[in-house]
Amino acid sequence: MWLWWRRRVILQSKALQVGASDTSSSSSSSSSSFTLGGFVDFSFTQEPQDTVTVRGGVLQLDCQAQSDAVAGPPIITWRKDGVLLSAVVDERRRQLANGSLQVQNVVHSRHHRPDEGEYQCIATLDGLGSIVSRTARVTVAGK
Repeated sequence: MWLWWRRRVILQSKALQVGASDTSSSSSSSSSSFTLGGFVDFSFTQEPQDTVTVRGGVLQLDCQAQSDAVAGPPIITWRKDGVLLSAVVDERRRQLANGSLQVQNVVHSRHHRPDEGEYQCIATLDGLGSIVSRTARVTVAGK
């Protein structure tokens, strides 16, 4: 279960099972249990922004997320025009250690515009869920 609030999500973590048993001198025993669900705060501290860049330049889109979960730091992945980019896309594109996406030597021609488009970052907490950033539009200036 998750709840949205201003690009912040509250994830319901795995249920914790707590049980108690009562044994008396008689041969019968009874047990009772209840489930206690925990919630995790998970939000973006930095989201990609609309950007205008130039042909041959360097493009950097920033993305960082935080959580109070003990599941470890969020894993950041990227989508361009709705398609998931692999961690090692090509020699021009790379994901930095902080989660940012960097594109070197931006390509742009009349019929070939592989770097223009809509980008989103996805932050995932292992075993809990994912959140998706705002959509950032990248435009390459010039002809």
